[in-house]
Amino acid sequence: MTGKEEKTQTGSGPAARVTDHIRRHDRLIEIFGMDIEHTAPGEARVSMQVGPDHLNAAGFCHGAAMFALADVAFALAANCHGQMALALECSINYFRPAKPGAVLTATVEEVFRGRRTGNYIARIEDNEGRLVCLFKSTSFQIDDDRSVIETGGQDK
Repeated sequence: MTGKEEKTQTGSGPAARVTDHIRRHDRLIEIFGMDIEHTAPGEARVSMQVGPDHLNAAGFCHGAAMFALADVAFALAANCHGQMALALECSINYFRPAKPGAVLTATVEEVFRGRRTGNYIARIEDNEGRLVCLFKSTSFQIDDDRSVIETGGQDK
């Protein structure tokens, strides 16, 4: 078991299977050095240390890297119900820059989940507990009952 797997708190059932599948198949998790710390239906926590490859021209963490961190956490929270959910809309507000070496943590909370859509908020905080950005997203549950695992993450 790697350190990343030991940190994950998923229990069993759909959340554990979805978490494992996303960890193995979402390439950004490895490329950006993300750690999945917690997943459950409607919630997730994912962290990443800001390294040289995350920086923009100003020397701070690139907004796209922070968006990716929040998006991965959102995907875990939305899909851990066991039914495939895709992003319908996402937006982000940046409040302060993240410096090299900072550890950013995206914590996602499901605000609403209906038959077809769900709404999520991700707070990205730095290792000093300061709010760096806020990510808002809407998911869409596809029509059939297949999970992200059953389709291999591919379109129908």
